[in-house]
Amino acid sequence: MKLSRTGWNNVIIFSVMIIILLINATNDKLFPKEGKTNNAEQLILPQHSIILTLAIDFSFSQQVLFERRGRSWQLTAKGVLLEKTDQQIEQMMFAWQESSGLVQAAEIIIDSEQSITVKIALAGESQARIFMLYPLNDQLLVYQQQGNTWLALPPALAQQLLPIIL
Repeated sequence: MKLSRTGWNNVIIFSVMIIILLINATNDKLFPKEGKTNNAEQLILPQHSIILTLAIDFSFSQQVLFERRGRSWQLTAKGVLLEKTDQQIEQMMFAWQESSGLVQAAEIIIDSEQSITVKIALAGESQARIFMLYPLNDQLLVYQQQGNTWLALPPALAQQLLPIIL
């Protein structure tokens, strides 16, 4: 059987289409998605998010604000003596982006007077995310207001997420 040039082109096109369909159909079985991991653990911020501002209210008279200015950060502190290098601030922002905690199933009742309020504005989001941090002896509790979820983190992580040691 002799095929013309157009006939061979059609054979090649349909063969490639069949191979693509086979790859797409078997891709999920060969390479399962990473999202099917432990549901009990959750990142504080969405993966690959970019922090524009981070405001921390320790109390009414003690506040710290970090604002992204190009590739560096501008630090504004009220009522707190704070000197951080750009590298230390970058490490703190990286800790916020990469830290994860165990989701707590039950609603936790805790004194709101002990909380540290953190507001984080992310690129691409119109409203800032609000977190309430509760540093305890054995863990750091983080309440995410948007998702109404509680996360439990190791107490050592408080030193990485906050600019001052409590």
